[in-house]
Amino acid sequence: MLNMDEDGVAELISNDGTLISLSDAGAHNALLCDAGYAMYLLGHWVREKGLFDLPTAIRKVTSDPAEAYGIQDRGRLTPGAWADMILFDPDEVSITPMEQHFDLPAGGERLLRRAPGLHGTWVNGVQVFDGTDDLEVPAPGQVLTDFANRPPRLAMDGAAEAAE
Repeated sequence: MLNMDEDGVAELISNDGTLISLSDAGAHNALLCDAGYAMYLLGHWVREKGLFDLPTAIRKVTSDPAEAYGIQDRGRLTPGAWADMILFDPDEVSITPMEQHFDLPAGGERLLRRAPGLHGTWVNGVQVFDGTDDLEVPAPGQVLTDFANRPPRLAMDGAAEAAE
């Protein structure tokens, strides 16, 4: 998101050995919540630039990170896996510029982006966002502590996976 050389970014993110992810586990929530990278990927790099087809982009932000980090039963909608999903319009999905919000304790400020075209979010099969507002539901998520003990399946430069 901070690299302005689009040709360089395209080369990096189109490499199948590149993991597209972002997380600081909320460590900087008081400064910035810039979790719009996946929406930007879907809107800018898929729809506007045509760098990926939609299934490839979805894989790069779902099953690839889950597999690389050994997060079991996540990243795919398969029987027995947790149902973490979003509903979006591929013709509309994008991100807005940063907006100031004063919704932290004591009126603390943070910067957020909105995601036009995002119509819903589900965690463990429970809808937590309806495209406009967070829904007031008991938190369906959990802290993950059990990870697969295996090397990631991503291969650098498209080379054959050496671990399997």
